[in-house]
Amino acid sequence: MSDFIAFTLNPDNVVNCTLATDEGRTAYTVITEHTTKATFTQTVSLGDWLKKSLIPFKGEVTFSDDKKRLYKWKGNLAGVELELYNEDDKYKDPIAKFHKRRRLPNPEDSSKPPIWTESKLILTERAAEIQDLVVASFLFLEKSRRTNETTSQNRADVTLMPAFNPLGQDYNARNGGV
Repeated sequence: MSDFIAFTLNPDNVVNCTLATDEGRTAYTVITEHTTKATFTQTVSLGDWLKKSLIPFKGEVTFSDDKKRLYKWKGNLAGVELELYNEDDKYKDPIAKFHKRRRLPNPEDSSKPPIWTESKLILTERAAEIQDLVVASFLFLEKSRRTNETTSQNRADVTLMPAFNPLGQDYNARNGGV
């Protein structure tokens, strides 16, 4: 990616963050409010705008811009980073990429706390043409991907936990353990 725009998510939370350029200029602010009395009008269903692949485990989501040009996010799966492609070049090279926050060993001293990379959404000039669509679709997909990833990880953690047995005896739950 030669000429590009990089947005850093701060903090690394797609539902409450700012997306700032490398120069520190805030380009987007994402705020999620949770109230019991909130009312909103939704003009376009997310499912009507972003079309998920019908093939399970493919992790692709497509959408089009106002000029009817087609785009495809790949990597909409747990543990994978999102990349956006366009039909213009037959989905060959990504026009936008998300680099997840990563923990790295401290390069100065491995006994010191690790360092963290920043989460970044990188857009090429081509993606910058539809910047608002790229950012909005990314935020929706990354939120969904993180939710699914957390749910999957929680399930895996529970299945790997040793059985809790404080009395040291065999215990069989009956009637829901009640």
